[in-house]
Amino acid sequence: MKSPQKPARRPGFVNWLLCLCFLLPVFFQGCQSPGIDLEDRKGRQWVWPFFATRQPTVLAFWNCANIESIESIPALTTLAKRDSDIQLVTVCTEKNRARMDSWLAKQQGEFVILLDPQARLARRLNVHSYPTYIYFDINGKEVQRYLDIRSVWKFFDLERFGELGRPQPASASEK
Repeated sequence: MKSPQKPARRPGFVNWLLCLCFLLPVFFQGCQSPGIDLEDRKGRQWVWPFFATRQPTVLAFWNCANIESIESIPALTTLAKRDSDIQLVTVCTEKNRARMDSWLAKQQGEFVILLDPQARLARRLNVHSYPTYIYFDINGKEVQRYLDIRSVWKFFDLERFGELGRPQPASASEK
């Protein structure tokens, strides 16, 4: 009776595979994805900057600790109801979810609210005060930023800002 043969060992391949399994997480641990994952109040995922491409977008950063932010909630609701090509997305950096929900219940805010309790997106976009309103064109390029909600109406009213949101015709040299 023959003894069963052991399969041929490939120590080089096994060692390489084990090394790869253990070292890859070490190499990529410090790497960041190109986007910032956020979620809205309903738990839907949004990734910056991908939700702001191909459509002009106003990001409104606010926090419940800032009275100007709270006072701007009715104006944000009004802007969100306007018929416009511009997408209005607010980013709340409030760490206390119950506090944010309480303020919104009083104000009846009806607009997209992304939750950023660690202020990752705010830091990435150099937002240092609240509220801050930033207008991005269809390519995701920052066009303008304001600290006053009254100035944001320009984004929705001025033709110049509307034009930034539309695809531009090919120039004569490209034809």
